[in-house]
Amino acid sequence: MLEYWFEDYRTLVDFQRGPLGPYFDGFAAHLKEAGYSMFRGRCILSRGRLFNGWLMDKGISRCNQISESHVESFLDEYVKRIRSTRRWSLQRRDARTNLKGLFSYLFELGVIKQPKPKREPRMEYSWMLDPFLKHLQEEYEITEKTIRASHKQARGFLESLGNNVTRKHMKALSAKTVEAYLRQHCEESRDKRKRLTAALRRFLRFCALKGYIATDFSDLIPSVRTYRRAALPRGMEDSALERVLDAIPKETAKGARDYAIILLMITYGVRGQSITELCLEDINWPRSTVRIRGKKGGKEVLLPLLDAVGEALLEYLRNRPTLPFREVFISTKAPLRPLGELGVCTMIQEYMRKAGVKRPRSGAGTLRHSWAIRALAHNTSIKAIADILGHRYVDTTFIYAKADLKTLRQAAMPWPEGR
Repeated sequence: MLEYWFEDYRTLVDFQRGPLGPYFDGFAAHLKEAGYSMFRGRCILSRGRLFNGWLMDKGISRCNQISESHVESFLDEYVKRIRSTRRWSLQRRDARTNLKGLFSYLFELGVIKQPKPKREPRMEYSWMLDPFLKHLQEEYEITEKTIRASHKQARGFLESLGNNVTRKHMKALSAKTVEAYLRQHCEESRDKRKRLTAALRRFLRFCALKGYIATDFSDLIPSVRTYRRAALPRGMEDSALERVLDAIPKETAKGARDYAIILLMITYGVRGQSITELCLEDINWPRSTVRIRGKKGGKEVLLPLLDAVGEALLEYLRNRPTLPFREVFISTKAPLRPLGELGVCTMIQEYMRKAGVKRPRSGAGTLRHSWAIRALAHNTSIKAIADILGHRYVDTTFIYAKADLKTLRQAAMPWPEGR
C-alpha cells in the first residue's frame, strides 16, 4: 500500500528498513482507509520514516525497545534540523501529532506496549466528592453532562476551602463560609449563578445527609430569580433561512452533507444531537419515514420523509464513504468518524456568517426555534408542535406562543383615543 502514497523506488526501500519497517505498509493502508488526503498521508508517513531512521541511528532494532519517551528526544533533534519560517513550536506540534497516529496504530497491533494511564492524584476532598458523584448517577435522572457540571461546581467550592477539607473542619463548616463563596460569584451571568446554586444546594444537602457537615445549609442558598417564559424564542425569517441554504456549496461532498443536515433541521426542527445520532436504519425508504430518537427525556418521533429532504439525503449518501459506522453523517476530514454535536453547531454558525445572518446566539437551537415559530404561523396546534419537537411536556412548548403574532393581535386591546 506504500505504492499508493510514494512512487520513488529508493523511498519505498527505505520504508522497509529498521524496527518499524514491517508495519509501514499496513499503516499506509490504514491511512488510506481513514480518508487522509495525499498531502496529509505523505506527511504522516514521511515523519514516521524519519523517526524510524532516528531509531536505527540510536541502535534500536526491535519494537519492544520503543517507548513514547523516544518521541521527545527525536523531536528535539528533528526541530533543530528543520529550516522553516514557521515557529519551532508549531513544527514540533505537527510532528508529534503525526507520530501520535503511528503510535496509535502500533498500540492496536500490540507491537508496542501501551503505557498505563497516569492516575490522577487523589485529592484531599475525594472522600466527599466521589460518593457525591455516585449518588448523582444512581439517584437522579440527569444526563452525564449535568453530572459533570455538578462535579465541577462542587470541586470549585471544596478547592476554595484550601486545607479545611478534613472531616474535622467540614463538621465545623459555617453559613458564613458558604455565603462568602457565593458572594465571589455574584457578578457572574444569571445562567452561571443558576447552575452554581443548583449544584451547590444539591451537594450540601448530600453532605448533611451523610453527616459530613453538621448543618444542612442547602436551604440558605438563595435561588436565582427567573421568570417563566420570560425570554423570546430566537428564530429566523424564511428569507434568512433561504440565504443560509443558498450559501452552501451543494456540488461538493461536504456541501451535500451540510445541505442535508440543515434542511433536516429546518424541515423538522430537530436538535443537533439528534442529527448526530441519526442512523442509517432510522430512515425507512419504502415507507418514506424518518425516526428521530428522543432526547432530554422526550419522546421518539416518527416523521414523514418529505421529497426535498429525501433527495438531499440521497445526494449525500451517494458519496458517503463506506465505513463501519451506522451514523448517517460522517466528518469530511480524516480520520473519518461520526460527526459530533459541536461540529454541527460550528457548521451552522459558519453558513449563517456567510449568509450575513446575525443572531445573538446562533446555532442548532436557532433553526429549531425557527421551525416552531413557522409552524405556529401556519396554524399548527401547540400539541402537534410539542409532539414533533419531542417535548416530554406540552407546557415546554408554550414559549413559542409569544411569537404567534397572528393570535396575539386578536388579544390586543384597542388603543384609547385621545380626548
